[in-house]
Amino acid sequence: MIPVTYCYPWTADTEDERHAKLKNIADSGIRRLVLTSGLLDKMTSDPQLLFSFRNDLKEYGLEFMDGHAPWGTWKDPGMPLEEYHDQVILRHKMAIRFCHDLNVTSLAFHTGNTFNSIFGKFTLEDYYAMLIRSMEELLPDAEKFGVVLCLENQWTPLNQSACLLKVMRHFDSPWLGLCYDSGHANLTERGQDFPGKTVVPAIWNDIGLPVVWEEDMVGKFQPWLVNCHLHDNNGIGDEHNLPGAGTVDWDHVMAVLKTAPRLQCIQSEVNAAKSGISPAGLRETFRRLSPDLDV
Repeated sequence: MIPVTYCYPWTADTEDERHAKLKNIADSGIRRLVLTSGLLDKMTSDPQLLFSFRNDLKEYGLEFMDGHAPWGTWKDPGMPLEEYHDQVILRHKMAIRFCHDLNVTSLAFHTGNTFNSIFGKFTLEDYYAMLIRSMEELLPDAEKFGVVLCLENQWTPLNQSACLLKVMRHFDSPWLGLCYDSGHANLTERGQDFPGKTVVPAIWNDIGLPVVWEEDMVGKFQPWLVNCHLHDNNGIGDEHNLPGAGTVDWDHVMAVLKTAPRLQCIQSEVNAAKSGISPAGLRETFRRLSPDLDV
């Protein structure tokens, strides 16, 4: 059985709201949650949150299982500006340590969004070199604290399948793996059916490269998959809909995930608030997705 974890936002909640949300989640039968990027970001400035959440999770019989590293233009490990590199690495080293303290064993990373309009003129090779350097600096901490770093597919040049698979082969490390995001994959596989509408080409255009459309990304990732983000869309926008409310081929995705030798868990990255679904309803959605899931 593959454990399922559930992603909920926490950073805008008061303490009373957080407790009410945790109780509602626990009452639904959910037991595993995602240590979110927003929460890790806040922990770097307010370490007290680490202890507060650890106590709260224990009170409601919950646990964090997988995590998402802080991300964004100035936080991703492929960010190419030398003068800010040390800040990027320090932030992620702190996130890895927080994962260890909360028994989280995999941490998903965005590699970087390659905005030349922000950073100046860099080539894809420049971004890739910085990503390699960042992983070289982070992997010793990953091994020390028992956290597998998982590079996530998006829809930009630095996280296309060819680039991410090249990184996997470069390191060939048990402390580095891949995070398959079904929604992002669907955009890069189905987006070519919607010329002028899909979100995919914008960043490729920014760096001056032709869009590389994908095919069977989950199959390509299978040997290196450690965790994954499951949600759906129609191939145009990153909507984070419920599985089945879009065009992802779920039969194929689940068949591949069942055979992934390194897979630790899958994550619901559904926008539950937008979908208007309760924790119990979300759990039931994933129960129906596959009998092989421990929801």
